[in-house]
Amino acid sequence: MPLKQPDLKFLELLIRQAGSVTLNFFQKNFTIQEKPNNQGIVTEADFNSEKLIKNHIHEHFPHHDILAEESGLSHYVDNPQKDRQPLWIIDPLDGTTNFSKGNPYYCISIAYGVLDAQRFDAQLGAVYQPTTQSLFIAEKDKGAYLNGKQIMVSQLKNFHSASIVTGFSSNKGSELKSLTDTIAAIQDKSLGLRINGAAALDLAHTACGIFQGFYEKPLAPWDTAAGALLIKEAKGKVTNFAGNSFCPLSDKGIIATNSFLYDELFDILNKFY
Repeated sequence: MPLKQPDLKFLELLIRQAGSVTLNFFQKNFTIQEKPNNQGIVTEADFNSEKLIKNHIHEHFPHHDILAEESGLSHYVDNPQKDRQPLWIIDPLDGTTNFSKGNPYYCISIAYGVLDAQRFDAQLGAVYQPTTQSLFIAEKDKGAYLNGKQIMVSQLKNFHSASIVTGFSSNKGSELKSLTDTIAAIQDKSLGLRINGAAALDLAHTACGIFQGFYEKPLAPWDTAAGALLIKEAKGKVTNFAGNSFCPLSDKGIIATNSFLYDELFDILNKFY
């Protein structure tokens, strides 16, 4: 039966169910396919998780659009102007390579919002790590939470003591030079840099203070939509690589940290990108 409006209860139930789907495959035998143009791999778990999420959304909100990693945009309503059109942005399994190797560092990421003047105005966002049952969830203007406890970004002020996290996803060829130059610069000026292989989960861990900053380019909307809301609601600062307000639909690069460390991280990135 259709519901009137998505809420945190619906989102939590949905993302936990998707997590259970992935756990049914985790560290077991499953089909793996290579994506075109050397863009990584996709597994049975990705497809099954995405199918469950999309079916549940369409059942309860049949007029909402859905942008998902494996199937792209599912458009259910004719609204050429797209003013305040509801949109879900889904990564059914972020960290597929980790997942395929039995590495528990992976997650599901779901964001709900509306298109406002062609920008995504996030209303709800969640990132769930099934292997640890860690649920990061946020609602616009109402804070961010980890398993029911409110979270905030780190309040560290000294960049030298900061642990920064990044990734390199689809960086190939010449794009690797900016990546490696930046890694060297940040490694030299910070406590250390980490690469874990799941951007949405890295953003969630930055929102709760485990990491003091995150950056990556390029990324897709489903990698960042929920995580960006978590950072904002955890009192952090999130921008694109030009230092402007971040939009997951139009910005391929993201910087997320606290207000104390932002300028130094931005200045380093600005030298190489």
